[in-house]
Amino acid sequence: MSSVAEEAEISPSITLFSGLGFHARVASQVVQPKSAQELQQCIAQAYQNKQPVYPIGKGNNWGYGCKTPPQDGCTLLDLSAMNQILSFDEELGVIEIEPGVTQGQVARYLENTPWMLDCTGAGPDTSIMGNVLERGFGHGPVGNRSQHFTISELILADGEVIQLSQSSRYCGRAGLSANLHELFTQNNIAVISKMTFELMRKPECSLRCLVRLKSPEHLPDYIDIMRRLKSEGTIDGLPHLGNTYRMLTMMERFNFERWDPAKGANEADIARLCQQYQLTPWSGAFVITGATAIAKAKAARVKKLLSPIAQVNIVSLKKLKQLNQMAQKFSPVFGRIAIYHRFQNSLSDFTEMMDMLEGNPKDMALKGCYWRYRKDIPARMNPVEDGCGFFWVAPALPLIGTEVEQCMRLSQKAFDAAGFEFGVTLTAVNAHLCQAIISIYYDTSNKDEIERATALARDLRALYRAHSWPCYRRAVDEMPFDGEQELEQDALKLRQRIKTAFDPDDIVSPGRYQQNISSHLSMEQQG
Repeated sequence: MSSVAEEAEISPSITLFSGLGFHARVASQVVQPKSAQELQQCIAQAYQNKQPVYPIGKGNNWGYGCKTPPQDGCTLLDLSAMNQILSFDEELGVIEIEPGVTQGQVARYLENTPWMLDCTGAGPDTSIMGNVLERGFGHGPVGNRSQHFTISELILADGEVIQLSQSSRYCGRAGLSANLHELFTQNNIAVISKMTFELMRKPECSLRCLVRLKSPEHLPDYIDIMRRLKSEGTIDGLPHLGNTYRMLTMMERFNFERWDPAKGANEADIARLCQQYQLTPWSGAFVITGATAIAKAKAARVKKLLSPIAQVNIVSLKKLKQLNQMAQKFSPVFGRIAIYHRFQNSLSDFTEMMDMLEGNPKDMALKGCYWRYRKDIPARMNPVEDGCGFFWVAPALPLIGTEVEQCMRLSQKAFDAAGFEFGVTLTAVNAHLCQAIISIYYDTSNKDEIERATALARDLRALYRAHSWPCYRRAVDEMPFDGEQELEQDALKLRQRIKTAFDPDDIVSPGRYQQNISSHLSMEQQG
């Protein structure tokens, strides 16, 4: 790519570690275009040279592979310098961005407007476009992000620029491009250079619903109640529910002095920590928004249905902040008392996390990635670069209590056998879908732990395939897929045909969300 060397920054070959066990790949070079024109030139030249490219936004796809390609030899297209907010329609509440635009950047941009970002828990330095294209989700009414975006410009493997959604005013998925946009999510058939996505109007009233199940046996009931509340429209956001370890990992660290890493945390100590933080086996929080009267009516409905199985508290963010300010005010007097100090820190962390539901991205959730990390947590967290060890496995489940409970029970059994703590978040994405994000945390300085964690991730993926629970996101260490082992073989065949039509020379992200070619040939011969 020497002809664009004077324009785009080029670095020599580099080994990229995905953060997934021992998995790593070598990129032949790193190219950082600064504009859509430079990007188009890079892709066109790569096509001429038959040089595969692998585009990333910010490269913070933590838990699924970061910036690491599935295969060696790609040119890493680092699009982080393409970070312009291209347009903002304040009447309609939509914003057009480039790949390097981050959650924090958009949140700051919208501060003095009627609109806010429905952000994820991945932190302020993550690419919005990258998350949308990976089908990520947030917390509020437009949190199911893959349903609330359109692509305004993409670049095909041969360098051709294609423009979609060219209405003078954004009108959603309409016209001849209406059904094309989602084709480019979780795919490797083009490079997206511009995207428009929908914002959330800042609500008149924003309430926090805090839920703590009274017993682990109530999980199926909770799931069924969520299905009812979602289907009737009482909850229009994405409620999250975490188990004990998912909550503890954001507050504590693995105690290497007291606990055996090969057997997991001591249950008696965990019980004491749960009592200290007043954690039940399942705890959750979600936002209820709208006009004041409507939000309060929704909150009353939620409380009525959940109260028989859970402790339910409804609080406004304003009151929560007032309580936090009071705790800080009395800190000089009571701060030396250990229990008060822990209470103040927990309240401060919780208040900050609840502020995230106001469109202000936080990195609080990333603390969990440091559960088996032996060093001090840095002020600015980047868990993979810092050396944390974790896999995220994400089975998609029907929003039916008994089936979600079965998945949790089988997953717990696998974790117990492997000697790891089972942490999971359950999210009611809509009235039909429950999305589980399952976390495997391990010590990267311990070879045995790396091997056990890698084996556990592999076993969980096989378990979910066996029960027809497809994972909604996939990690690069399992790409390209072995078609014979995959649940959706016909979909893989069709994806391969689409890939061949768009990119016959396999230039864009070879192997990503794609089946192994030898596996594909074997399937074709059998067919």
